Amino acid sequence: MRLFNKTATAMCAVLAVTASSWAGEKEDTLINQVVEAYGGDALTSATSMTINDRFKVLAVGQSSNPAVMDIGINHVTLTVDFENGRKSVTNWNENRGGTFLNQVVHNGTSAHNINHLLKTTAENGNLPYAAVGGGIIRTTDVALVRLLMDARDSAVHDGEATYRGRKHEKLTFKMEGSPDLTVFVDAETGLLSKMERQNPQLGTLSYLFGKYKEEGGITYATDMNFLIAGQPNIISVSRDIDFNTKMDGAFDVPEGYASQGGNIDTSEMIARDLGNGVYYAGQNNGFSIFVDAGDHYVAAGGYPALPARLKAVQELAGNDKPLGKQIVTHHHSDHLGGMNEAAELGANFVTVADHVGPVRATLSGDVGDDRFELVNGRASYADGKVQVIDISTAHSEHYLLVYVPSANLVFSADHFSTNLESGLPPANNNMATFRTAIEALDMGALNFLGAHGSRMLTMDDLRKATDGFQVASCPAGFDICAD
Repeated sequence: MRLFNKTATAMCAVLAVTASSWAGEKEDTLINQVVEAYGGDALTSATSMTINDRFKVLAVGQSSNPAVMDIGINHVTLTVDFENGRKSVTNWNENRGGTFLNQVVHNGTSAHNINHLLKTTAENGNLPYAAVGGGIIRTTDVALVRLLMDARDSAVHDGEATYRGRKHEKLTFKMEGSPDLTVFVDAETGLLSKMERQNPQLGTLSYLFGKYKEEGGITYATDMNFLIAGQPNIISVSRDIDFNTKMDGAFDVPEGYASQGGNIDTSEMIARDLGNGVYYAGQNNGFSIFVDAGDHYVAAGGYPALPARLKAVQELAGNDKPLGKQIVTHHHSDHLGGMNEAAELGANFVTVADHVGPVRATLSGDVGDDRFELVNGRASYADGKVQVIDISTAHSEHYLLVYVPSANLVFSADHFSTNLESGLPPANNNMATFRTAIEALDMGALNFLGAHGSRMLTMDDLRKATDGFQVASCPAGFDICAD
């Protein structure tokens, strides 16, 4: 099911006033109240929507130092063509990694990733329609109402709640590719005050709405704040939403941009034997390296589904050796998603003192101090088969570089990897400072595999990608970053 589609939109005007054959009477009454509060026919008959957002982003779980919050800027424009099932989302980001101006266009059947700073395009056949702009849709109350209309058959009344001293009714419904969403409907006004969803790793994600505005008969919140487990992550600076506007050029893939080709399909588990007891395994956006240490494996790469990656390696190698050590490359929350799994597998954690706290925060059980092996500068494991070096980059003040001499291989985690079938990943400040740290070690002609890309890269590739890198300014003709 697409997030928005032509057929569902055409039915919405009828569904807004007629009880569906799936939802119960309570749910229908609430949904009808919400739709009316947000504009009724004006909303249900809208043919397009353009959201222009400007945020401050607090890097919760993603700062270069876990004790100090990094703050970035994000400008987003999302355009949805309800009639023809198309979406386009453009992002301008300024953060410790540099500046980024990227766009994703989905025509309903296929998508393109566009890098406007490098003037490149890449077809992305693996990207679901619902995923395009999904984050912005979740942060926008009126977009959630459109989604609720499409997902009416899945809506369930989830009880009452008092929020900011006012009575609210809770409705839980489904969004493709996301945990279920629960909206808090003000019982008097019918407006959404809050939306919540659960993340198995991060806990409760809360979207808080306020400062409602009516324009063209449609109401929306001009203020939104997003919290992760009660801590602010996204703070609204400004928001403007237009309906039924011209969309000239919004879904065009620029002519004259260089093609980066397609992406490697990683939707199924990939497991590779790199020789000498070195293995690489992963799926989608999470990969790990495993090194046979005799009676156990030493691994790096901490995304969720670590047991599945270990099993794939065991099947490939024809053994059932356990995971003995999990190297924690850095403290970012996404890379700690598999730490609880590592603990349950009985592994010790190889990390630095500053990152013990973030690792412990992800663990559900009691793990003794003896299961933390702290690296002070350098360390060696599995009789020298795995070497670990603490380096510093813009991405993380402490990053444990994992080097496997037998394969002349570095596990680069976030710093340098790609799923492009050809070409190189775009440079950023994280990658450039990673190169500087690598070259200072004078390790020779290296190979690289990362947590997010399955194609092996080389030291020459790293140099080519980062030669002449500078943090870019906003290019001419892009209002999204003009000021």
